[in-house]
Amino acid sequence: MLLKVTSANTMLVLVRMGFSLISQKALAILIGADGIAQVGNLKNIVSFFEQFSVLGTSNGLIKYISEYKDDKKQLSHLFSTAFVFAAFASIFSFIILFFLSDVLNGLVFGIDNDYVYIFKILSFIIPFMGINAILNSLLNGVSAYKLFSKVNLFTIVVSTIIIVSFTFKKGTNGSLLAISLVPLIQFFGYLLMLSKKYKKHINLTKLSYNLYFKNKLMSYSFMTVIVILFINISEVAIRRLIEDKVSVLDAGYWTAMTSVSKTYMQFSAAIFPLYILPKYAKINDTFGFRREVKKIYKMLLPLIVIGMFLVFLFRDLIINVLYTEEFLSMSGLFKWQLMGDLIKFSAIVISYQFLAKKQIINFVFTEILSVLLFYGFSVYFVDYYGTEGIVIAHFVRYVLYFLVVLYILRHSFIGQNKLL
Repeated sequence: MLLKVTSANTMLVLVRMGFSLISQKALAILIGADGIAQVGNLKNIVSFFEQFSVLGTSNGLIKYISEYKDDKKQLSHLFSTAFVFAAFASIFSFIILFFLSDVLNGLVFGIDNDYVYIFKILSFIIPFMGINAILNSLLNGVSAYKLFSKVNLFTIVVSTIIIVSFTFKKGTNGSLLAISLVPLIQFFGYLLMLSKKYKKHINLTKLSYNLYFKNKLMSYSFMTVIVILFINISEVAIRRLIEDKVSVLDAGYWTAMTSVSKTYMQFSAAIFPLYILPKYAKINDTFGFRREVKKIYKMLLPLIVIGMFLVFLFRDLIINVLYTEEFLSMSGLFKWQLMGDLIKFSAIVISYQFLAKKQIINFVFTEILSVLLFYGFSVYFVDYYGTEGIVIAHFVRYVLYFLVVLYILRHSFIGQNKLL
């Protein structure tokens, strides 16, 4: 199963990289590094609301869909609760995004930029984000990795066309508008390709105002909303830090570096919800957990190390292909970013146990610690190393994060077999 998920995801990521090349190149040529920095800010906002649209319960939905995928009664209760959560999140998000759009524009884009209308558009998109999150959790919960790949492929192709077209016509405004519409594109992808799959598991006629799974899902809600909020706020804050301490262009270079990082990390990202979370949820003893971690490391770490080495070796070529010569300044950021991402993958393979076993305190503590370490080290290192200090902070925070996770889970790796 791990091999199948990895193989299917590899093809998806290769396609994603191809279309990312097109969109990133267009953005680099048409709006430059400063425009890419603003695009990065909007992506942080969208990323948060994608999780908040179901009150941060996506991982909980995956876990319980995996457990009850053959129990129609429990699934009816589960999806009823999920849709109630999505409705509440949509109403609350609309109020915040629509009526506080001026305040949010100043906080996210700065008072010199007027992108108020983007927040108002997003306020109407949130319900579609909620439905997407529920259907995405369904695919992950039943490990439907082929359908998952098809929907994502559709979203990637159509959104790339729209982003490039809008950017060509309207510049940065067009880019921001197109990105805010991506969840709507994904929604249509689910409608076109998922009708049989969701009908098999979601009986719309039996859904009701039912909060049967409220308590079980709310623990995941607290974990995810707090963590995702901190992560995205910190990224916006770090972008503003670079603008203040170095330059707006350097903020764009760092955003471009994180975009490259997220692209190659997609090779491994899908295995966490599609394979690792459902698998860990079913493991009830430390021997099984150790065996599974060893299998994942043995299969994927060599591939990831080789891939990252190739990325580092051909970093200038990657920059020239994805961006323009203006962005060659970001070449010096690759070393620390790659090392940090390698440690990050190694740590998350283990820390996903917190999600699988609903260890709320451990998950929230380690994730918020990671975010605070990143921002704290960024503030310190940027004065000495400029923008490179941000990626040094990225590496240092994940080394410390890995050590903390290992310490918390030490009993799962040392000693006799015990129940988890």
